[in-house]
Amino acid sequence: MNRHFRFASRHQLAAPRDAVFDVLVDAERWPTWWPQIRSVIPYDDTHGRAEIRSVLPFTLRIELTSEIADRESGVLRASLTGDLVGWSEFVIHAAGQGTALEYSQEVDLRLSGQLGRVACSAPARPLLIANHALMIRRGMHGLQRAAAG
Repeated sequence: MNRHFRFASRHQLAAPRDAVFDVLVDAERWPTWWPQIRSVIPYDDTHGRAEIRSVLPFTLRIELTSEIADRESGVLRASLTGDLVGWSEFVIHAAGQGTALEYSQEVDLRLSGQLGRVACSAPARPLLIANHALMIRRGMHGLQRAAAG
């Protein structure tokens, strides 16, 4: 079973770079603009828990630790544990009057039991990848709206 996933995507947003950064750095508010992020519960300034559910019929529970939140470089990076183990990163740059955003993630899926066996099977892999792509696309639409005001 291949539980390892790498994702990378690039997006162009019609919103100022600083506004995009402000929306992304406020993870507690992500559920207000990113429909698949069902909840974010902060433990402190750098740790929290998120529940994520897209089209597939299961919820991922993830513990997040902010590693980098640097406005000057435009980098936001978090380590992940729980149902996903690895890291996730946004890198943003001013691009004309908007913002270029690069998203990267490298994780191992750690679902247990029957759900884990099914989700990590070869036939399920394309569904998981498509599910992730849909989640990112919807998230970027929400980010665009939230950052543009």
